[in-house]
Amino acid sequence: MNFIITFLLLLFILGFIVFFHEFGHFIAAKKAGVYISEFSLGMGPKIFGFKRKNDETEYTLRLLPIGGFVAMANEEDKTLKIKKDRILENKKFYQKILVLIMGIVFNFILAIVLLFFNGLIFGSPELKPYIGEVLENSAAYNSGIKSGDLILSVNDKSVSSWDDVLLEISVKDNSESYKFEIKRESGKYVTTVVPTLEVNDEGEETKVFGFSKSIERNYGFINALKYAFEATSKVTKSIFVILGNLFTGQIGVDSLSGPVGVYTVVDQLKSEGVETIIYLIAYLSLNVGIINLIPIPVFDGGRLLLTIIEKIKGKKLNPKVEVYLNYFGFGLLILLMIFVTFNDIIKIL
Repeated sequence: MNFIITFLLLLFILGFIVFFHEFGHFIAAKKAGVYISEFSLGMGPKIFGFKRKNDETEYTLRLLPIGGFVAMANEEDKTLKIKKDRILENKKFYQKILVLIMGIVFNFILAIVLLFFNGLIFGSPELKPYIGEVLENSAAYNSGIKSGDLILSVNDKSVSSWDDVLLEISVKDNSESYKFEIKRESGKYVTTVVPTLEVNDEGEETKVFGFSKSIERNYGFINALKYAFEATSKVTKSIFVILGNLFTGQIGVDSLSGPVGVYTVVDQLKSEGVETIIYLIAYLSLNVGIINLIPIPVFDGGRLLLTIIEKIKGKKLNPKVEVYLNYFGFGLLILLMIFVTFNDIIKIL
């Protein structure tokens, strides 16, 4: 029963995020006058569909609740009797850019709205890396770190949020020490922490510092609004740092997670309440938006890059070249998904 609940929750989360992404493309395409034959909620076999009066688009519900899609007309489809200016490829440059980027924009809008409601309903967590509890006789305690301290830097790298702190303490080997610059009422304090190592149930070594983040919260509309934008900004920064560390090798590709890994996270977090699930949806929505910026043809970023190249060249790319690039990008994506899924299963086993 637990598996079914977690699986359905995972489908809802991923489906909702992808659907919202596609809805951004849909709104922009409609505004630009692009012919859309179908806007689907879900994938796979069609369950039912309907059309509105004076609207060529069929709105459908499909069997698999994993996102959706926007079926826009293209030049290769000779069966449609439509004007050429209703095809996305023939639209003005700025219109094509807006259609391609609006899915990403909607992912950010979704994250901001969800974080705002979280802050409004449950209170806005303190984002700065203030230290909450410090365990007695822990590595942090023995190094002089105290409750209420503000972490300014880790290993001489400035940090402004707990995400920054977690990133800095996760990219070094277990055997290394960590230099913390702390701010407190009496002034700045620099200390070195050598974390202890604990082995979890899966046999993995975990670094234990012995401190936790502050649980202080601020309440009210303005604080919630401020929190939504600040949290979105800090999470976005963290995701870009993670991507940068992946490319430089500071974080291994084996640390990535696919659907199986996300399932594990959902399973672990669902018991922590609605606030945590809402935050997870916002976090994953930002991930989807930023990943789609990567300039690989299968992503929106790749299509954006090709559109910009066409603008610079002053003519359209060879359709065959674009098809091959899409196949190449899709192949890379499939290989990556196979790798991370296999890696997730190994971690679970």
